[in-house]
Amino acid sequence: MEVTVPECLPERLETISYANEFAFLYDDEMEKLDLKQLPSGGRGSVLDTFGAGSSEHPVDQTVRPEKRLQAQIFAEMLAIDPPRAKTSIMAWKKFVQLASKTRMKPFETVREYIPARVIDAGELIWFGTLTFGMGLTIPENEYHLCMELARPGYAALGLTNDLYSWEKERQDAERQGQDYVFNIIWVIMKEQSVGEIEAKAICAELVRGYIDQYRGIVEETRKNTSLSKDTRTYIEAVLLSIIGNLVWSVYCPRYREGSYQ
Repeated sequence: MEVTVPECLPERLETISYANEFAFLYDDEMEKLDLKQLPSGGRGSVLDTFGAGSSEHPVDQTVRPEKRLQAQIFAEMLAIDPPRAKTSIMAWKKFVQLASKTRMKPFETVREYIPARVIDAGELIWFGTLTFGMGLTIPENEYHLCMELARPGYAALGLTNDLYSWEKERQDAERQGQDYVFNIIWVIMKEQSVGEIEAKAICAELVRGYIDQYRGIVEETRKNTSLSKDTRTYIEAVLLSIIGNLVWSVYCPRYREGSYQ
């Protein structure tokens, strides 16, 4: 987290690191979903921990451990900075509602996949992480513009993750008997009728394109003094997160060969 949020306030680093690790529970469970055979009664007990209204019910020793961990994280955030913690919690809620819908069916085209991947990559949850961790307040009248400006950055971040997580996710899908993977490499291979190596090269080119586009946005935003300082800081922070995410993706044991056998 020191790499992905280098300007995090020191006293908040531990809390956002803990929250980020907790978020991987959701990511792991989403990767196990069979999009073509979703359970009729819901997404599963662990995923229900993250669902709509999941933070609105009393927590005691009878609830799942994941629910207790979530409540503990939210309580710590609220104790540190109530206004920004509430913004983060609301972003978290909206994220899980939207992200679960992105995997309702496999995507057939890159054009369809990328907006869904931006959501699934954690655009909203990372908004909450950055604003809370750095003590930023995005004015209400700038929120939608802020999210729009940052979107190519999140596309670069999500597709970078796809590139480095491909082998793990492909093997996970094979073990579960699935004939698709929620990953742009799979989408490119199917849409363009190319092999894995070529699909990876296309993905890498897309990442470079989004990074170049976003660097331009950062430069323009930095000079736009009509925007609040916190909005301009947030837009630049996303660029630093892209760099940190690349380092994490390359070295994280989660995606290194042998760790997912």
